[in-house]
Amino acid sequence: MRFVFLIPDLDTSRSWRIFHSVVSKLSRFEMVDQFFRYRYLRVWEVFGGTLNIMRHCQVACSQGAEAVVATISGRDTYGEWGLPGLPYIRWTDRSPDDICIVPDFVSNLADEVTGKAIVYLQVPIHTRANFHYQDDRFALWTDSPYMQEICHATYPGKEVEIAPNIIDRDEFPFIPQSKREPGLVFAFPRKGPEFIAATQEWYRQLGGTYWRFELIDGLSIHELAKQFRRPQVFLASAEVEGCALPPQESMASGIVVVGKTARGANFSMQHGKTAMVAESPEEAARCLLELENRELRDNIAQNAYHYISRYFWDGEPARFWQKTIAHYFTQKS
Repeated sequence: MRFVFLIPDLDTSRSWRIFHSVVSKLSRFEMVDQFFRYRYLRVWEVFGGTLNIMRHCQVACSQGAEAVVATISGRDTYGEWGLPGLPYIRWTDRSPDDICIVPDFVSNLADEVTGKAIVYLQVPIHTRANFHYQDDRFALWTDSPYMQEICHATYPGKEVEIAPNIIDRDEFPFIPQSKREPGLVFAFPRKGPEFIAATQEWYRQLGGTYWRFELIDGLSIHELAKQFRRPQVFLASAEVEGCALPPQESMASGIVVVGKTARGANFSMQHGKTAMVAESPEEAARCLLELENRELRDNIAQNAYHYISRYFWDGEPARFWQKTIAHYFTQKS
């Protein structure tokens, strides 16, 4: 019994970006879109959902399962952008006895699997009933109560299990607020840039002077982890999130999260306890004013760390994989 985790190949070359841009314009035609997803299954940036799948493969291995990552090429094309030490195979080299974990953006590939498959639904825009989900061979996973509601509406009558996100505590160690750069706020400009800019403006108008903003983009997970040792605050600015790892990795690191719950995807954000929830830029700016208080920051950072520690690999993820392995082993027997 082997678990096979399908992910896209990574190609950061300029030629692929140009090609991808052309294909994206044609992808409004469903046949064109399906052909290129099938044929290439390649991306030019690393998504949090892909890293989460890699981490699940790691945890499955740690719990005694045979587990591999599958790509079209059969190679580790991520290098420093991914997780080291994972075994890779070609997607076409899977066997009928494998249990295949298929990501949401190519969920229609589940119908290619001869044996059992698990479709992992992490992002609302990729949650589509484009495969035979009623088939007993297929199981559905998602990552939050928010996504579970979307899945229940998309796949009526099908059970949808929440698979825990996995936080790497070695990559994102806890660093107290007192040892971080005073007044530094991190934000991701590719997620809600208007929200970020408006929050800055509201903070200025309200007379705030303590916080300064630094926009972070284009870093590998390892470079990001190093940078996460610096700020005191992370501004959650996305309107919609998938697995919502950055806020959770911030909590593990000792960074106070301020901002949007992304319609409930950031379920770990509990206002005044594990984070400061602010659905508008004005609310976010007022929260930043409150967070000029060192004692409040320290309290939230500690609460958030204790809450998110359940998602370290040897917590809920390990128990989840022990249960998953036992379930499929029993079915096989």
